[in-house]
Amino acid sequence: AAHGEIYTGDIEYTAGAGANEATIAIDFDFDNSFLFSFRWDGTATGWDALAALNAGALDVFATDFGEWGMFVDDFDYPGGTEYDYGQGVYAGWAYFNSTDNETWSLDPAGVSFRDLSNGDWDSWVWTNYDDSWLPIRTPGAAPIPEPATMLLFVAGGLLIRKRKV
Repeated sequence: AAHGEIYTGDIEYTAGAGANEATIAIDFDFDNSFLFSFRWDGTATGWDALAALNAGALDVFATDFGEWGMFVDDFDYPGGTEYDYGQGVYAGWAYFNSTDNETWSLDPAGVSFRDLSNGDWDSWVWTNYDDSWLPIRTPGAAPIPEPATMLLFVAGGLLIRKRKV
């Protein structure tokens, strides 16, 4: 569990109208995420929020699998860049939910079956997946560099330290 708000900053734009509001974070990378809000009355799903936001500058690319729901393939937003850190067997979007922007859960059912409540938070995190198809990165977390990159950082640090001694 986190110890404070994960996502902070300004809302890029709001879609919909109504008394209820949910916040959606599109998290391309640790310091490259964008917040949107969705307003509605009555009932709404996570997919309803994305479909409404898709009318603005956020492009949502999805595949409709009928009774199995929508599968989000990708997002495109000005300034948003996806990275592959060389870990896992696959890179893609992971879908997380929260009621407080602090404690997040990986959504097992998918965006079409996520019933939104007033004050909810959804986060789409660009991440690599491990061999068990679990996301390596969670909402607001910094990506973990691949092992070769880590070795370069350590070697560089040792060289700098050696020069100072």
